Amino acid sequence: MLRPWYYSLVLDKDSPSSIHQQLIDHFRSMIEAGDWLGGSPLPSSRDIAQRLGINRKTVSRVYEELSAQGLIYTQPKRGTFVAETTKRASSADKVMAGQSQPSPAPLTETSNIESLIQKSSIHHLRRAALHLHKLRQADYDVTGLHHLKHLLANLLAHERRYLVPPEHIACGARHGLQQAILCNLDAAHGYVLIDAEFGTGLERALKKHGIPVMRLPEMACNQTQQFIDQVEKYCINFPVSAVWCDSSKIVSPDHLEAEHTLIAQKLSDYGLLLIDDQRSRLPLGLEHQPPLAAKYARSLLLGSLYGTFCEMFNICYVASNLGFTDKFLNEMDAHSQSPLLLNMLAQSDLIKRGEYKKLVTTIHRTMA
Repeated sequence: MLRPWYYSLVLDKDSPSSIHQQLIDHFRSMIEAGDWLGGSPLPSSRDIAQRLGINRKTVSRVYEELSAQGLIYTQPKRGTFVAETTKRASSADKVMAGQSQPSPAPLTETSNIESLIQKSSIHHLRRAALHLHKLRQADYDVTGLHHLKHLLANLLAHERRYLVPPEHIACGARHGLQQAILCNLDAAHGYVLIDAEFGTGLERALKKHGIPVMRLPEMACNQTQQFIDQVEKYCINFPVSAVWCDSSKIVSPDHLEAEHTLIAQKLSDYGLLLIDDQRSRLPLGLEHQPPLAAKYARSLLLGSLYGTFCEMFNICYVASNLGFTDKFLNEMDAHSQSPLLLNMLAQSDLIKRGEYKKLVTTIHRTMA
């Protein structure tokens, strides 16, 4: 199984290691780590040489060496594949070397779900890879982002009743999107209140950008009034510019409309920006609840295709009622999205064919 960014592999010309050794190390690490599953097809030596701008003979020697090590194998007229017994052979070597062999990890709910996502995505990834050579860098926005943003806009409209135009949606890697949002926040406008459920990583990232941060106290789920009281308490005593939280955990599903109205009114009273971070949740299956962003205009809705599952195929997105500033868009451009091109094409195809909703439904059943 090839990672979505495989075709964007960049060789380090300043490295003391030769190109041949860099390729060997890269292939070996991906295969032995299990990131490329046994039986997965590998691209031809000609394809790799053309994409990396190197001599085809170098790639052929790499394949020959990996084959001699038992990591890959070649079938005439079919191609080159990852060896099925790679992990077992590696384990056997460790035992013969006198190392203790840990017992295999039991299958978990998470591993089953990740396997479901991989199996569903890999077919579309291969379809995208077949056509990637036809794309130029200038075609990237049109072919990759354009389709995905339109499909996400349709999903949010039909499944979450959140109407936002495609041009008000940005897609990318988790880190890249978060960096663009942080760079767009102005430290001079005041503190950012973050929910207690978020880890210290977000707090450190905010402080790294010079943005003052305060944490809200821990609260039980569906405690709208307590959330409103705490926000008001901080706003009265400190200059506050934004609230970073997951609104789906604050409101009660039974009183959704009324509680959304209360929160939106309080945020509006103090002119706060709402950053509604739902990246850890699956975007569908929230009982078709519209996000708070549907009620409050000054908001950013952060989400992802697969929540906390299967990072290699996951894509994050941010939707804004008001659109994006030039500063945000420039920062997104600074974080090159090229490594995500294959994955964006693959996920676009998966959503377009209606298979994404079926996959998310299956995930919910597995979690039940």
